[in-house]
Amino acid sequence: MTNLLPHLVDAHDWRFEPWLAEFRQSHVVEMAENLPIRRDIVTMIRYVQDHKVTGTKSTGNLPLKVIRDLAPQFVDPPVLDERIGQNVYPLKSEYDVWPLYFRHILAQVGGLLETPKGARWRVTPAGEAWLEADSSEQALYLLHTWWYRVNWLIAWPVGGVGDALPRAFEDVTLARLLAIPVGRRVDYEPFADMLVQRTFLTWSTPDISYREEMLRGAIRKIVAQPAADLGVAALLTQELGPPPMVPKLLAFRITAAGRVMLTALTFPAPL
Repeated sequence: MTNLLPHLVDAHDWRFEPWLAEFRQSHVVEMAENLPIRRDIVTMIRYVQDHKVTGTKSTGNLPLKVIRDLAPQFVDPPVLDERIGQNVYPLKSEYDVWPLYFRHILAQVGGLLETPKGARWRVTPAGEAWLEADSSEQALYLLHTWWYRVNWLIAWPVGGVGDALPRAFEDVTLARLLAIPVGRRVDYEPFADMLVQRTFLTWSTPDISYREEMLRGAIRKIVAQPAADLGVAALLTQELGPPPMVPKLLAFRITAAGRVMLTALTFPAPL
């Protein structure tokens, strides 16, 4: 069994032993074991082990045939061909399937997969080691990868923002999430507005009236939804209509297991 913790948290930190006791508790293990994104990335890596997958020549992303074979194996299979009314819009590329692309990015940036352009995808030694780790360590590895190695703007690819988030955006976000008591309902819009203000997140647009909603949407895509996907938060939404209508995000809660995971992000990097 592979131990990933030495790569994620500093065991010499005075907080390590009490944190580790919490990390090994059954509710954390259960959350990680059932976490769809962890299970999906296990599926993705094993698929690459068992099949010859060649990235597209232009981006290195998955070809359409592989997407249609792999995506239905996910815990919650994503929609591939979007239907609006009587019209069907066929899948054009991996970029059209955010849940799949998100998992691809975590595996690639996390060093679990090599995904070259026009060449065969390969599972790395790190990917093989990740497969052999406990589910809770796998989940923490994915959260750590998202928080510290991925450019969050990949989840909100719009013009007028620049190439990077404001300085310390991730640190401020982590501090604000850790300040929320476990289980407390947090209304989403006030939280998003506060985070935009404290991090100086901006979006250049001539239509000032639309800016507030756009920035709230950005916080949903780069903070709230990834936090839910990675087991940190539970979202409360309201259906507004049939797909492709997106449910309204009303509020969220930090889970008990999520608090343990977030706390790990505050440890110094291992030497």
